[in-house]
Amino acid sequence: MGYDVKLNHEARELRRLAALADYDVLDTPSERDFDEVAELASEICETPIAVVNLIADGRQFFKAEVGLGVRETPLDSSFCAKAILEEDFLVVPDATKDPRFDCNPLVTGEPGLRFYAGALLKSRDGYPIGTVCVLDYKPRPLTAMQEKALRVLARQVMRQLELRRTVRERDEAQAQQDILNREILHRMKNTLAMVQAIANQTLRGVTEQEAVEALTQRIAALGTASDQLMKENWSAAPLRRIVRLLLDLHGSGGRIETSGPDIDLGPKATLSISLLLHELATNAAKYGSLSVPEGCVTLSWRIEEGDEPMMVMNWGERDGPTIEEPKLRSFGTRLIRLGLVGKGGVEKSYPPTGFVAEFRASMDDIHAL
Repeated sequence: MGYDVKLNHEARELRRLAALADYDVLDTPSERDFDEVAELASEICETPIAVVNLIADGRQFFKAEVGLGVRETPLDSSFCAKAILEEDFLVVPDATKDPRFDCNPLVTGEPGLRFYAGALLKSRDGYPIGTVCVLDYKPRPLTAMQEKALRVLARQVMRQLELRRTVRERDEAQAQQDILNREILHRMKNTLAMVQAIANQTLRGVTEQEAVEALTQRIAALGTASDQLMKENWSAAPLRRIVRLLLDLHGSGGRIETSGPDIDLGPKATLSISLLLHELATNAAKYGSLSVPEGCVTLSWRIEEGDEPMMVMNWGERDGPTIEEPKLRSFGTRLIRLGLVGKGGVEKSYPPTGFVAEFRASMDDIHAL
């Protein structure tokens, strides 16, 4: 390696380590929010080992791990140290046949690792700071769905780290920062739990291609909601903006007419309503009014005043094909039954003119954090 090349490499490594240090996560205790990422990676990829890994100076720190039982190891034999040299993703089906790893002591000796797959954790400046990775003791392939899941989980980890850093940068006083950190992590935990439920339900009893498409679309809807909450510091998101962004994802071409007052949605309602609208639009495009050129949908919402003010949302399809009530309760069907905030309050009907539904929830639940 020439002097200039070596100097450039060292300078980039210093910047990479500085980017990692900005997140202030090295040597922090294990946390359930990150443990769930590792557990979900292990379940989806069907591997005995899964790690949320951060590459520090001469060592790798495991923020979360399944199947290792340690929090830190040297870099000398690290698979992830090679993974961060890749652009986004590294998969090693059989380490004994890969010249980068065939002499690795973890391959030639105990514990006899063979398979590795890792999605990079990248800072907002593009520096690789670690991976979400899975390992196995036997050679094996990685399916497209499993790769997609690892990439999604890596993005979820970076969102949590970015949120933490944003809170530290915006708020001077440590006590207030601790309160905000706990609140953000609580909300991200709810998001991750929803991701896990989506993955588990989407992948049950369907083919791989169907699973990848459905999972990708549902995660996209969830990501849209999360992005809007991030813009509002995870306090509230405007309903009109959520409706417009979610329906734009489906390219309805103006065939979904919308009307109603702008309402600030709390984080829980934002995530729930985003997934609800995604399922309604998807079903309309596959089976209902939007599956034919002449069909259309009316989406409206209002606030009903009273002792307990309520938000009422109506979804009505017309000029579509003849439909009937589904006999099987899919994940999407169950999600629609949960309504605006996961508590029900749904009335559905299947007249010849098209699917109709009314959703009701208290304004206290709509605004809830």
